[in-house]
Amino acid sequence: MGKKQNKKDQITELVILLTILIISFFLWDTYFIYPIKLFVVLLHEISHAIATILSGGKIIEMNIGFDLGGKCETEGGNTIFIASAGYLGSLLWGLLFFLSPNNKKTGLWIIISISALILITTISVSANSTFVILALILSSLLVTSAFFLRIPIITIIVRAFGLISCIYVLFDIKDDLLSRATVLSDASILSSLTNIPVTLIGLSWAFVSIIGIYIAVRFSYKN
Repeated sequence: MGKKQNKKDQITELVILLTILIISFFLWDTYFIYPIKLFVVLLHEISHAIATILSGGKIIEMNIGFDLGGKCETEGGNTIFIASAGYLGSLLWGLLFFLSPNNKKTGLWIIISISALILITTISVSANSTFVILALILSSLLVTSAFFLRIPIITIIVRAFGLISCIYVLFDIKDDLLSRATVLSDASILSSLTNIPVTLIGLSWAFVSIIGIYIAVRFSYKN
């Protein structure tokens, strides 16, 4: 790791992050959180696309709507891997963003690499101009922030983005299991492929998400 924070700075940063999370919770359905939700949906669909390509499939269509609905229609590839990649991929991106300030030099390259992967994947597989523009905006913001990770406020913003992204995964899992039970979801697709109850799949993903968030926070503030 890079230069470690002293205990006082760590506590201050944690308090600020906790405050941001509490405010975000109360403003969850407002335009304040909407851009982050939109970007997490974008990361969700890109995760499906990457899993498809890695498992030998191809993308038929990748789309995103301003109603926070996403679509990644695929052909071939490992369907179980592809279906699992949405939530777990979004969680992984969020955790990487949260952890990136732990080492400023490594964090710089992590964020730049993720940004390049987002942009290259989107341009390569999506013909939807909205998707491409959103990917370009997200990549630009991430790359810009990466060069200023040494500034405490930028570190907090990057960590908050990563943490809220992870939390959104939990909310999205909950919505798919409860609020949108009749709508085809990643969990229901995986359930039909494995005969595992959709609720168990959703709870398993939620458990992995919570453990991942706990480990990331514990690792970042272990002093």
